[in-house]
Amino acid sequence: MYELGSVVQHYDWGSTTALPEMLGVDPDGTPWAELWMGTHPLGPSTVRLADGTTAPLSDVAGGSLAYLLKVLAIAKPLSLQVHPEVTMAERGFVRENERRVALDSPTRVFKDPYHKPEMVYALTRFEGLIAFRPTAEVWHVLDGLASPLARRLDDELRADPGFPGLVRMVGRLLSPWMGPTRDELRAFVAECQAKYAAGLDRRRAYETVTELAEYHTDDPGVVVASLLNRIRLEPGQAAFVEVGVLHAYLSGTCVEVMAGSDNVLRAGLTTKHVEPQALVDCVRMGMAEAHVVTPKEEAGVRIFAPEVDEFALAVATVSGVEETALPGAGPRIVLCVDGELVVRTETGSVALTTGRAAFAVRGSGPVLVHGTGTVVQAFTPGHSPGH
Repeated sequence: MYELGSVVQHYDWGSTTALPEMLGVDPDGTPWAELWMGTHPLGPSTVRLADGTTAPLSDVAGGSLAYLLKVLAIAKPLSLQVHPEVTMAERGFVRENERRVALDSPTRVFKDPYHKPEMVYALTRFEGLIAFRPTAEVWHVLDGLASPLARRLDDELRADPGFPGLVRMVGRLLSPWMGPTRDELRAFVAECQAKYAAGLDRRRAYETVTELAEYHTDDPGVVVASLLNRIRLEPGQAAFVEVGVLHAYLSGTCVEVMAGSDNVLRAGLTTKHVEPQALVDCVRMGMAEAHVVTPKEEAGVRIFAPEVDEFALAVATVSGVEETALPGAGPRIVLCVDGELVVRTETGSVALTTGRAAFAVRGSGPVLVHGTGTVVQAFTPGHSPGH
């Protein structure tokens, strides 16, 4: 069992206070967006050794982990994005390497050859957009608007309904040649703002447009956002985002666990490099309600396990000296999200406070927790006993 050193990522959408408060340090006025825990080369963690020195996490983990654990502190909406499936990621990574595009280049799209399914676990109230609304619901949203752009989109979708029609509509909205004019966008946004102010919202679509327009004036991604399911997670709830699913996270603090990848295709609501056609090519999942994950309860531990091979989350709230055992036998990252706790395995123990993490090596026996607070453990479910 090792004390883990996390990596802070400073992106412009991050909160200036949430992560510093979690870590017990003074804010410095800059946005602290993400706390990374894992072996990804763009933000590899370290471990503290018995002699007080540090080493790369990959040294004690026996190589790269299958997952990457993060804490996200969202003060402004993230970009409209999608994560590629593995074949697209492999081909894109090789192609950009052949073109000698640097890994840290702002125009780099594929940072690694892996896919990136992900799950968010809310620490505060969390808002996001995940997956297309059903066609009938999109019609309901558009039917409430009279602006020229809304009428045109409604006509297009009635002539070409369903998931394929929505994807083609998004392609046209994001196209620099076929997309709406600035005047059309502004009229659409103004009408949504007026409807929302008058209490005439439909499925929170006009609220979404109103919120996003504060940050992204004249961005067609604001219109695309109105086509997506709006979700709200309360603390302790989780949602899963499969590869190929269009999404954007809007506000809140959450734990995020994903396959060990940083591949993101963006197409709006951002100042970063965008790839609208690649995004449209990548979107492959049908319309569905956002996938809220129902946990399984085992001996006082809630296990959030979507149908992926790379990761699952175990969440335990403990109080007192009695120990609680967490699942899994492979390499595990244990993060304290509240309180003061001690985590231990057969090979040692680590005292954790809020925002601090520990790493349990493969084969070190179950992780046992005691103290007062809540821990979140990332693990690979295939390494659980009984699998």
